[in-house]
Amino acid sequence: MLEAVGVEPGEEQVYLALTAAPAAGAEQLADRTGLSRAEVDRALAGLAGKGLVEVRSEPADLIRAAPPDPTLKLRALQRMDELRRAQAVIAQLAERFEAGAPAWRGADSVEVIRGSRSIAERYAMLQREAGREICALVKRPAVAVPATDNVGQRDALRAGVRYRVVYDRDLLDPENSQIPLLLDEWAALGEEMRVAAVPFKLAVFDRRQAVVVPSGLASEEPVVFVVRARPVVDCLTWIVDRVWESALPMPAALSALPDGPLAVEDRRLLALLLAGYTDQAIASQLGVSMRTVQRRVQRLLALAGVQSRIQLGWQAARRKWI
Repeated sequence: MLEAVGVEPGEEQVYLALTAAPAAGAEQLADRTGLSRAEVDRALAGLAGKGLVEVRSEPADLIRAAPPDPTLKLRALQRMDELRRAQAVIAQLAERFEAGAPAWRGADSVEVIRGSRSIAERYAMLQREAGREICALVKRPAVAVPATDNVGQRDALRAGVRYRVVYDRDLLDPENSQIPLLLDEWAALGEEMRVAAVPFKLAVFDRRQAVVVPSGLASEEPVVFVVRARPVVDCLTWIVDRVWESALPMPAALSALPDGPLAVEDRRLLALLLAGYTDQAIASQLGVSMRTVQRRVQRLLALAGVQSRIQLGWQAARRKWI
């Protein structure tokens, strides 16, 4: 628990014992912790060097824990400074490496990651390394990191990394009741989200690396591609940007999401549309302007997450809107 601030496991065990109650010497600490006398002595020496223990002569050799706040808080801040300096050095090295390397580096340009565990570990690492922005297209199924287990995203959002995510329209179906709740959590943390018909699963990290989930592979274990070749990453980023621009903002998508059949006026418009009526004829039938008809049709297209009226008809039948 305290290793993150430079406290060794043995030192932590002794310190936790001292926070419960002072100890009258190392022998008593050995009895309370189950450590040997030599291990306790080493732990006390380490804790003393870190300013985490106090030895008082009255009563004789009474060992007390130093207050965790501000002592441990100061060590945490020091560690954070060290990490920031290390990240700055890594960023400089990465820029130097990129500047001296060709845009396409053969086998190094695309890495194949196999297996749920390996994919989850690599995805978590990429999220930790991102410093500015993560863009993603999300659709079924979850390959290795279900939304409920995506601790890396929570940490990155809290650290100020910008998230732009386009969710596939099917994820908002009523039977996926957990999804809107998760979206509320992501939105509260700062994720920017939209809805569209997502072509494939993809994530781009700082516009420098991308993770692509291939579809249709005949493989029993999940597979993803980690792409580093700049021309390919640029193309994938362009795809994400275009899908994002055409997507429906999430609040509008959620508020418009029907729990069953559409409203009466939308069902009537849809029935006329599927019967082959022109926009002018529909406007005449409904007693509205043709511009209103076109606006309502565009809303239905966005609600269904499709691009054409033919696709809208298929989705309407599938979702039992009519």
